[in-house]
Amino acid sequence: MTDFVALKSPGKQPPSKDDDVVADEVTWNNVPHPLETANLFSFVGVNWMGPLMSKGSKSTLVEENIWPLPHFDTSANQSKSFESHWAEQLELDSPNLALALFRTFKPRIIGSFLLYILSGAILMVQPIMIKSMLQYLTRYDQPNFTTSLGVTNGYALAALLTLLTFVSVTVGDFGQFLTNRLGCNAKIILMDNVFRKILRMSGHAKKTMTTGEIVTMASVDADRLFFGFMLGYWTLISPLMLLAVFILIGNELDWVSGLVGGLFMLLFLYFGFVSGKHVGQIRRHVLGVQSERVKLTNEVLQGIRVVKLYAWEESLAAQLAEIRSRELALLKSYQTHRILNTVFMSVAPVISLAACLMIYVARGFTLTTPLAFTALAYMNIARQPCTVFSTAVMGLSEAWASCQRITKFLVADEIPLLEHSHATTTGIRRR
Repeated sequence: MTDFVALKSPGKQPPSKDDDVVADEVTWNNVPHPLETANLFSFVGVNWMGPLMSKGSKSTLVEENIWPLPHFDTSANQSKSFESHWAEQLELDSPNLALALFRTFKPRIIGSFLLYILSGAILMVQPIMIKSMLQYLTRYDQPNFTTSLGVTNGYALAALLTLLTFVSVTVGDFGQFLTNRLGCNAKIILMDNVFRKILRMSGHAKKTMTTGEIVTMASVDADRLFFGFMLGYWTLISPLMLLAVFILIGNELDWVSGLVGGLFMLLFLYFGFVSGKHVGQIRRHVLGVQSERVKLTNEVLQGIRVVKLYAWEESLAAQLAEIRSRELALLKSYQTHRILNTVFMSVAPVISLAACLMIYVARGFTLTTPLAFTALAYMNIARQPCTVFSTAVMGLSEAWASCQRITKFLVADEIPLLEHSHATTTGIRRR
């Protein structure tokens, strides 16, 4: 009789006491998400992320270190709240997916938008604080001196500036967290409805949709909608913040200087808006070519036996290479226009500030240190709206185009279901 000897795997080390301790610990993917039990302070300050960042700084994060989704963010819960609004759109002649999503998230969109406005309003006070501190440093030895805020204590001014900066950053980061969460929820809703629609589509409807288009909708278009939520607010916030900046500059210098600087900034914003729309159009052309390439690639892979039988390799390879060359040309144009747009908008605050100061000095006024630093502080606030504006326009236009493509897909004919569950989510329009 043959005897068999068990061999130990050379790559497997014998278990140690530390391994037993780790095995006894409860992995995070089996416990509720901390957002479900976080208090208000932890929720606003995003302190619930602390344990995850602490563990990530000590060891490589693995799948077991990530919590499951909160119940509020699951696809079942989000799609349930979306169904009623989408059913209302299906009753119309022209359903609008973007409007259904807006009505689904309306309270949260308004709340996060107001947080951005509050953060920007607090930022507008910082230049006045800086001006008061400079006035204190230049006049503190003079009798009966005062500052723009009426505070004559340097420590109090420094404490107020620190507090305002902390509050502004905290409110802005919390608003950004809410918008990112909104984008993730919208992405989950779209992916869930696209995959469920595939199972319901009729044979006639499938002939009008290619595999590449469906893959693009479930991946690329969903990502575009996420970025649209993340950056789309700035299409409104940027003009509002810049308008407030130049009104305050006109109040600090004079109205003519503020008006001239505002006109320069308006020209830059117009260029950024037009350029952002153009970049968005190029991106939509890129998505169309990518869908064509994915479709042809899938057809070749599925029919590889026929391709080999008739020796079509060279012909199909040349066709794929031609599609890929068009895609690369569009991507090159997209990246070139996007970078030029970003560079152009980044210099807008500098040119606008130079125009303000030149007009102010040319009109015979004396430019003092507090005034110069105050105007510079206002322009530092204007940097972010200028930099983000064109990207926000591009992201919003891409998200709108993605919503139109997915709307066309969701209203396609489908096979009648025996059960009524989720039937109204992606059902046929009722006349």
